[in-house]
Amino acid sequence: MNTEMYTSLFRFPMLLYRPSTSAIVIAVSVSLASALLGSVAAVRRAARLPPAQAMNPPAPAVFRRLRLWDTHAARWLDQGSRIVVRNILRSPMRSAMTIFGVAAAVGLLVLAMQWNDSLNYLAQSYFFNAQHQDATIGLAEPQSDTIVRDFEHLPGVLAAEPMRIVGADLSVGPLTHRGSLTGLKSDAWLQPIFDDATARVMPVPPEGLVLGTVLADKLGVSIGDRVQLEILEGRRPEVALPVVGLVETYIATPAFIHIDALNRMLKERPSAEYVNLLIDSRQEAAFYARLKELPMVSAVMLRQAAIDSFYKTIVEHIMVFITLFSSLACALGFGVAYNSARIALSERGRELATLRVLGFSRGEISYILLGETGLLIAIALPFGCLLGRGLSGLMAASFNTELFRVPLTIEPSTYGLSVIIALAATLISALVVRHRLDHLDLVEVLKTRE
Repeated sequence: MNTEMYTSLFRFPMLLYRPSTSAIVIAVSVSLASALLGSVAAVRRAARLPPAQAMNPPAPAVFRRLRLWDTHAARWLDQGSRIVVRNILRSPMRSAMTIFGVAAAVGLLVLAMQWNDSLNYLAQSYFFNAQHQDATIGLAEPQSDTIVRDFEHLPGVLAAEPMRIVGADLSVGPLTHRGSLTGLKSDAWLQPIFDDATARVMPVPPEGLVLGTVLADKLGVSIGDRVQLEILEGRRPEVALPVVGLVETYIATPAFIHIDALNRMLKERPSAEYVNLLIDSRQEAAFYARLKELPMVSAVMLRQAAIDSFYKTIVEHIMVFITLFSSLACALGFGVAYNSARIALSERGRELATLRVLGFSRGEISYILLGETGLLIAIALPFGCLLGRGLSGLMAASFNTELFRVPLTIEPSTYGLSVIIALAATLISALVVRHRLDHLDLVEVLKTRE
């Protein structure tokens, strides 16, 4: 652990809010093109229609009987449900576009809210599974590892472990990576080598290197291959060491080695540059008061402070991202559902008014009109969840860099909340259409169009 890694981690959410000029131009162009393509066909048909023909009432649609109604399943449907299914099948393109629009709204909701799941999982993995210390003390210069015993005698210290981090160039042939080499004790527990792929702690081998999978892919090595090391401190030794283990991590590109092997490589006595401490919370005041008196201490990194800063950054930035995308998804769901129901009302207003005159109740004709939209929404919901997972996977892959890898984690509650929000948006649109349906002027609708 080092301060540069923490600082980069806090800046991570800011990466989501820096669109380039080209991205804005592309977004505007795609939006304008979509709007024009959606309207150009209808405008062309209206412009090419002769005025005399346009003044005539529309010709009745020509339909044919479907084999569906001859099946046993269709016989269980009441008359209203038959009308709903018939209307959906008679307008397959419009039905498909309604399903796609609602699915896109649910997908956007899943995409937005899964960030909370992914970042919580990232924080759990990095701050809790891979770190158990309360504080990491940075020393002004490497000290003998006996310094660990001095820290163990400080007030409130329950456990102390040495750690050393040195800059190094790792190379395999023409491939080179400038990073750091972290030396740990074989029984390190306060800050162990944690493998996110297996969710287990990997023991520190007495010899050889343990590399992060991203670093191993960059260098093109696997277990058993040798990596050329050039230490950038002290005597700057150059050695070749085998890779004895690979570990999956979401932060940075770590390389681990046994601290004794690192000291031997540097031709120095057993020494440490950092000390990880587990502190009794009841004696923190006494501990920090005593720590201020130690001249060799150059930095103090508190895990809880890092956690608080991380979540504060999420609240300030990621929540804005989630709110914007959720609002867009709600507007999309509302618009698609309202547009579908409103077009259906315009096309079948005369039929529904006729049913009212024949004795159908408002609830029955509302079921006929809104049941079509409701059935399409029910079909769209599972597709929306699948679409959201696919979009989330693409987004996570786009953040697969050396510095960060965003885990694709979506909790079941995220799917449920996305579906509930989408249903609420479409329900509001249905209530708006229902209000217009309840106030349908039967006499005006049933007038013969001349």
